[in-house]
Amino acid sequence: MSVGIHDHGKEYLQRVGFNDLSPVSTISVGLYNDSTDSLTESNDLSDITTEPSGASYARQTASLSGDVSFSQDGNNDIVVDVADQTFDTSDSSQSVDSFFVVINFQASVVTSDGSATDHIFFTGNLGDTLNLSSWSEVTARDIQEILQRP
Repeated sequence: MSVGIHDHGKEYLQRVGFNDLSPVSTISVGLYNDSTDSLTESNDLSDITTEPSGASYARQTASLSGDVSFSQDGNNDIVVDVADQTFDTSDSSQSVDSFFVVINFQASVVTSDGSATDHIFFTGNLGDTLNLSSWSEVTARDIQEILQRP
């Protein structure tokens, strides 16, 4: 569980870093059950089958200019940290154990998109498995990924 950066996320970072792609201004965050979906770094959004299906649930949007920060950890790795995101799960009954972060861009390396498309940037573990039928809202905390040095 907790794959980290997915292939599309790696493409995005490298293309933005080498000025081949303009950076996005927002990302979105969703919930899913990785114990069921068992994502690998090559998986993308279409491989998530356990995102909550209640009408009140929606992916949450975070602004890169205010909701995302960067720091350096004790191993000198760069850490990207997304502000806590709260989801309305009042009419959802799935179990979730993970989060995913989505970026919208036109991939040209991992896949050949005809236009900008939502892709998984990175995924991570919520720390617990939550049965959403017991919660009216869920706040995902510690939405972060370590951008490891080579």
